[in-house]
Amino acid sequence: MKWAIRDLLNPVVTRSMIFGANPFDIEYILKKIDGIKVMSGKQIQNVWLGEWAEKIRKYTDLARQAAESGHRISAREYYKLAAECHYACFMINTEDIDKKAEIYDGLVQAYRQYIACCDNRVEYVEINTEYGVLPAYLHFPDDGSHGPYPCVMTYSGIGSCKEELEMLADPLTKRGLAVLTPDMPGAGAAVIRNGIKCGGPMLESAFDSIYAFLTERPDIDQDRLANFGLCMGGGYAFRASAKHPETRCCVSLFPLLMNFADQNAIPVWMKRGKWSSFQYADDYLEGMKRIEEGTVACDFLMAYSDDDNWMDTDASMRLYNKATGYKEKIYIAEKPAYVSEETIMHAMPVGEQFHWVKHRAADFLADRLAERK
Repeated sequence: MKWAIRDLLNPVVTRSMIFGANPFDIEYILKKIDGIKVMSGKQIQNVWLGEWAEKIRKYTDLARQAAESGHRISAREYYKLAAECHYACFMINTEDIDKKAEIYDGLVQAYRQYIACCDNRVEYVEINTEYGVLPAYLHFPDDGSHGPYPCVMTYSGIGSCKEELEMLADPLTKRGLAVLTPDMPGAGAAVIRNGIKCGGPMLESAFDSIYAFLTERPDIDQDRLANFGLCMGGGYAFRASAKHPETRCCVSLFPLLMNFADQNAIPVWMKRGKWSSFQYADDYLEGMKRIEEGTVACDFLMAYSDDDNWMDTDASMRLYNKATGYKEKIYIAEKPAYVSEETIMHAMPVGEQFHWVKHRAADFLADRLAERK
């Protein structure tokens, strides 16, 4: 065989590692995948989900034992490991929507157990939009009693969830910033529980509603707001900043604008199927043209790569040139390790470079939002 069955899981593995899944746990399960003798998507899915379920049981039991013994730090770390295992399962694009919802509910529960053990305050909030409620978390850098805080609004795209945005929030709260992590239309509980699909009108309403929500929070400094997005969320961050000129700064990491992208490079699993149809609104691509509108005058940072096979360099520069104020760009020259000609993986440059790019992005935001002492 020219390539291993495990290669089919490269996008799932990369996303899981971005979120923080233990690489030894991943390799253990991939070895189980290697043992599959027949090319069967159903069997790959069953082995992947089944092996992660065993890991979830292990870490959840360890978390409970630690909590009962008064070992809060250990409990927090074990619940986080359990949440990361649930997330690895959530990354599988199963056509069984009920199963997908069940997996997501497990992630939500594990993540809530994790944040309950965190030293900083993480508040669950709900944001009312024209199309329904967006569930979100508001992360504080401390116990939340020292506001008003500068705040960064974070975004990711289709197939994501607010729990995943922990990876964007963590480096920011460590730098003294509050962070809002919403389930955007088509993502997480917004679509699974509240039926808000991803489309231009839904996103436009979400951007406005998020800003309106923050204006009602006395613990948030309205003069120090920023947008920060990854992948499709990078396009969201740009559009939100264009709509709201009061934004102090904007960061787009490996941004994706669907109408800028090569439509032939978009994977089949994103174009059709039960899970895809469940997430997207009617006339999705036409509606997404709204996200391309406008320019931003605030400070702007963009990371991009020649190996992003959805948004080539020319497409990335089209977005960059729409920023009219101070701007910086980070060019990623490293070649991705997770790559094969049989698999289309927009996530690869993001996944493999995110571990260091996130600190450049966090410093850019903190320099413009945080009070220096």
